[in-house]
Amino acid sequence: MQPTDKLKEVIRLIDMSMEHVRAVIDKACQDGKSYATIEKSGDAAVDDAVAQTIDSMGYKVAINPQEILISWF
Repeated sequence: MQPTDKLKEVIRLIDMSMEHVRAVIDKACQDGKSYATIEKSGDAAVDDAVAQTIDSMGYKVAINPQEILISWF
């Protein structure tokens, strides 16, 4: 295995932008769902900040071991 191959395995970028979150929510709404999930970043501080921001937008938010759950009525 080449050193660059190993590096590619370790680096995993996760889009935690509000634009991405909004797109995930919009897609779920279009699909008739009342919830959406986004993958956690792996950094508890980032995940908490994202969850607080989503909560401030009026959504219900829960953080599970693998993902952040977003729901609405």
